[in-house]
Amino acid sequence: MLPTTRKNLHKEKAEIGAEYPLAIAIALKEELGGSRQTIKKLARWTGASERTVQNWLGGVRGPSGPHLLALAKHSSAVHFAYLSMTGRAGDHAPDVNASVNLLRQALVLLTAHCR
Repeated sequence: MLPTTRKNLHKEKAEIGAEYPLAIAIALKEELGGSRQTIKKLARWTGASERTVQNWLGGVRGPSGPHLLALAKHSSAVHFAYLSMTGRAGDHAPDVNASVNLLRQALVLLTAHCR
């Protein structure tokens, strides 16, 4: 029998996102608490079942993509936690001066075109 040379990718995948459920749970509890009303509110925001929300708050599971988007839309703590996990929490907001310069250039082009 030949030896198997396959890599176990599932173990590597589990290590990458291991902190994800806990980070989301901490963010949600920090901002909203863990009361019954919080569970109902999160279920309304996301459309997830109350049991699923309890798993999020307990750090058992993390929210899936659509649920994560809904949570980030309503919760700045979840949004910040997501950015922190991706290493982009320190990114600055878009440069306002660059936006103003682009708008000025657009106005110059539009006024030159109208003449």
